[in-house]
Amino acid sequence: MTCTLTCILCICCPAGSDLMNIVHLQEVTSSFFQFSASLQQEALLMLAIMEEYDWHTFSIVTSKFPGYLDFIATLRSTVDHSFVRWDLQSVVTLEGAEPGSKAHVELKRIQSAVILLYCSKEEAEFILAEGRSLGLAGAGYVWIASSLATGGAGLTVPEAFPPGLVSVAYDDRGYPLQARLRDGLAILLAAANAMHRAHGRIPDPAPSCTAQSEAERPEVPPSALRRYMMGVSLEGRDLSFTENGYQVNPKLVVMVLNPEREWEKMGRWENNSLRLRFPVWPRYNSWGDPDADEKHLSIVTLEEKPFVIVDDVDILTGTCMRNSVPCRKHIKDNSTEGSYKKQCCKGFCIDITEEDLAHREVHL
Repeated sequence: MTCTLTCILCICCPAGSDLMNIVHLQEVTSSFFQFSASLQQEALLMLAIMEEYDWHTFSIVTSKFPGYLDFIATLRSTVDHSFVRWDLQSVVTLEGAEPGSKAHVELKRIQSAVILLYCSKEEAEFILAEGRSLGLAGAGYVWIASSLATGGAGLTVPEAFPPGLVSVAYDDRGYPLQARLRDGLAILLAAANAMHRAHGRIPDPAPSCTAQSEAERPEVPPSALRRYMMGVSLEGRDLSFTENGYQVNPKLVVMVLNPEREWEKMGRWENNSLRLRFPVWPRYNSWGDPDADEKHLSIVTLEEKPFVIVDDVDILTGTCMRNSVPCRKHIKDNSTEGSYKKQCCKGFCIDITEEDLAHREVHL
């Protein structure tokens, strides 16, 4: 039986696991915290990636793995209340993700070039293989998967996963186990210290997880420490947790499966800010598709009014106005590659470029 009168701090949570499902079955006195991101936070990062490249038309594919309804609800709610003109074309929830199911028929409903995927890793193998057979995994298509579907960067990559597959995950490499252990202990100490200052005492130890009578229960249970653990800040770093037990500001990474079939870090999400490594998302040649590079063209230019005019993105939507197109300015920083800032380009030369290359996707 799981003890429910204590505060549990999960230091090392497997990629894609949702240990909070365990806590939902316990009493409300449980306090379970984990160094990880919630499913809702991963979903919002997926939208941030799409917004960065003005990929406003997309579809959702899920299995019935626990959490799929929250995943869909988060995306729907965000899209419906956003200033961005999103176009959620299809939501496909597969009854079964194994041979003999109707997945092949259901996936035929997908018409968008961008597809968000939520399922288990085993189900992802089948779904992506089916998508490939339908022509949904070649050039011009982008699949963005949750950490649950990909299983983490250090694990074996299934053959069905196409090069160019995008995944979002908690930054386990950038926040190693030793650092999490150190911060976990610091959070417990800071919470106990804060509680002692406020009440002159800290929680009493629980004699048993199965205590039934009031006499057996501690006067101040360990769960009383919960409120003091939620808002800890150490050395200027925000280590606070949400009501559901996830980090308020988790460090997430954006990864892409490169041609060597290795997960490559392409960006990071921290403090609700997305920074991507490349100005153009790499469209890797999936399984040797002959037309992989024919639909995309990168252009480098300089600002020269009135031929090329550069403006900032709209402050409310983070997108460009109708008469401009997204472009990226390279910014030198402490990193090797530097970073890129999304802006908007318009002008005489931009108009001509759009007209002459209307059949291609142009990246400025």
